[in-house]
Amino acid sequence: MDNRLKLTIPKDDIDSKAWDQIEAVLELPYLKKLAIMPDVHAGYDLPIGGVALLDGYIWPGAVGFDVGCGVCHINVGMVPKGLVSEELLHRLLKFIPVGFNTLDIPTTNFHKFPNRSKFAALRDAVTHKASIQMGTMGSNNHFIEFGVNSEGELGITIHSGSRKPGYLIGDFYTRMTGGPVALDSNIGKAYLADMNWALQFAFDNRMRMMDMCFKAMRIPFDNNKVINESHNHAIVTNKGVLHRKGATPAIEGQLGIIPANMKDGVYITRGLGNDEFLNSASHGAGRKMSRSQARVKLDHEKFKKEMAGIIAPTGIEFIEESKDAYKDIDYVLEGQDGILVDIVDHFKPILVIKG
Repeated sequence: MDNRLKLTIPKDDIDSKAWDQIEAVLELPYLKKLAIMPDVHAGYDLPIGGVALLDGYIWPGAVGFDVGCGVCHINVGMVPKGLVSEELLHRLLKFIPVGFNTLDIPTTNFHKFPNRSKFAALRDAVTHKASIQMGTMGSNNHFIEFGVNSEGELGITIHSGSRKPGYLIGDFYTRMTGGPVALDSNIGKAYLADMNWALQFAFDNRMRMMDMCFKAMRIPFDNNKVINESHNHAIVTNKGVLHRKGATPAIEGQLGIIPANMKDGVYITRGLGNDEFLNSASHGAGRKMSRSQARVKLDHEKFKKEMAGIIAPTGIEFIEESKDAYKDIDYVLEGQDGILVDIVDHFKPILVIKG
């Protein structure tokens, strides 16, 4: 096996489509190392759960279309009994647009898009979408989750990204480059600048929603307590350009977040700084079946029974986000606990919002 490839799980446990993508990445002459996380599954250019270190090249397709997608979490501590309720859910949905909903009144409260490509249509589209999507959650596997740990403390977790602005940036540069490009080229520099803007937009978007969660609860928000991580990005380091697609940074001592599924909640981690695996960990449980497969194969009644006692959407349209659509979280954690990260806390869901 190529000594540039580092696996956290056996090759036989990786689906064939993801393995084909791994082999394609290994053909890149400027690849220095490729680390595969235990939640790996097929993505676009780089498999989800893949971390690629390139020598002097940046790769828009490896970051993907949801640039800056990530998770933030805060331990609120002990809260009044009965605070998390259907009433809170309704207040949250008034404050935070979910799914395809956008802001009723556009905002200018976001950083100006640098538009390093100088393509006016991209600038106008990104700016317009940013003005109506800042502070919105999106759809698919994005979520807001309230959970409790073994001490009875409340945790709030938000999974979302850069929304349509990030998609527009990812799509534009993926089409323009067709693959990795030299970091010091004009287009490489342009992508890095515009991608970094999307990373900031995604972070600000999550923080805006977290602020709204505290407003809905009517308690003060201390943003210094928030753990935030991006799992779709490229970072320029002194060793090369590090690309994470669906992978969480796990630098030594760094707190991170690994969501499981709607049923099993969220795990808080502390990075162990394992350089062999590019200081990374999984970004979740990882899908074991596509959304279309889940809609056909999974039992709706079983899904509803599993979610009993949790305030959460359980209509047939959410079956693709059920526990059975994802890999077993215990297996995924086993492949990294004590190796890539230490598990330091676990919050079980009591209220979940999905787009």
